[in-house]
Amino acid sequence: MARQLLRRTLSGSLLGQMLDDPQLAPQLRALPAPVLRRVILQIGLEDAGELVALSSLEQLREVFDEDLWRSPQPGQDDAFDAARFCTWLEVLLEAGDAFVADRLAELSEDFLVFAFSRLLRALDTAEVAASITDDDEAGLIDKVLEAEGCQELGDYLIVARVENGWHAVWTTLVALDDRHPELLRALLQRCWLATREQAEGAGGLYEVLTGEEQLLEDARAEREDRRAERGFVSPADARAFLGLARRSLAEPETDPITRAYFRELRPEPVAPGLAGGGAGPSRSAPLRRLLAGAGELPAPEDAPPPADSLFRSSVAELAGFDPRAHQRVVEELAYLANVLVAGDTSRAWQPLEAAERVLELCNDGLRAVLEREGDAGPEAAREVLVSWGAVGLFRTAWAERRSVA
Repeated sequence: MARQLLRRTLSGSLLGQMLDDPQLAPQLRALPAPVLRRVILQIGLEDAGELVALSSLEQLREVFDEDLWRSPQPGQDDAFDAARFCTWLEVLLEAGDAFVADRLAELSEDFLVFAFSRLLRALDTAEVAASITDDDEAGLIDKVLEAEGCQELGDYLIVARVENGWHAVWTTLVALDDRHPELLRALLQRCWLATREQAEGAGGLYEVLTGEEQLLEDARAEREDRRAERGFVSPADARAFLGLARRSLAEPETDPITRAYFRELRPEPVAPGLAGGGAGPSRSAPLRRLLAGAGELPAPEDAPPPADSLFRSSVAELAGFDPRAHQRVVEELAYLANVLVAGDTSRAWQPLEAAERVLELCNDGLRAVLEREGDAGPEAAREVLVSWGAVGLFRTAWAERRSVA
């Protein structure tokens, strides 16, 4: 408790300094969304309301994609964290009811329907009354609604599906009703239609009110499409790639999963002040301290590679011989690290750990290919690196280690 209080006190002081800096907003919005998320986590989401209020819509979309989904086990598909979404609503509400309504109105309606369907059920009062066929069914439904607690909003009964955070959910709905009534009506109508469809398939409204609905797959697919453009790999694709990589390669080849990944990848623009990777004088001192605390100030790029890593030294040399091939290898390394994070069911990888492991496996793959070809010189290593790429070398090492295991 004392450590949490100390962290909160220090974070609050740091935020106070940042908020006094007129350059904070543009500096903050220049941060890539993953960096902003780690800064928020460093402070603690509950204490980061000011930073959240200053973030851009695009940053918020990307942060939601990462922060609201959790994998129950390494390599499994992510599940939506409804409790975390409630916490986000509470934080957004710190900037005012109008702010949370306006910010949510800018997000995808499909996402809002899915997210709120995890927190509530919306029942069209007229249709529910017309659909009840006998007194027994009416009594059962009344008991469920009475036990769950419900509130009226326009033509709908809103049934809470969560207890913790419900005040923030209800306040948000009322704010949407005030600021964006058409959006709210569309949201509640779609929630009701989903519930009605399930009721028709499940045997009645009572069964649905005491069960779970399935809107997960559409929301997951929408999220994975957005993330694919930013370089993430879905757990299903990552598992498929690692399964394919168990087969040993006799010569370089490009698998369909990797081809699809790079076909969908949208190059990210380099944010101002981030091209060199450093903290630069344009950033305020408090923001630099937050970035350092979140582990976002990388080591100098000219740090020498480990002496025993032929792969790293070959990649460094390739930059001077063939910049385009060097860029391709760097992009493949990022892809492979994402594959391990998303698809390896043997353990949970942190991004930095996964990146280091990929470099180790690529080094093993490079040495294995050179051993087969009987030439281990620097020029041969560069030629193998260009022809096989990081993906081919990774697959070579992955297949050999799996065959030994």
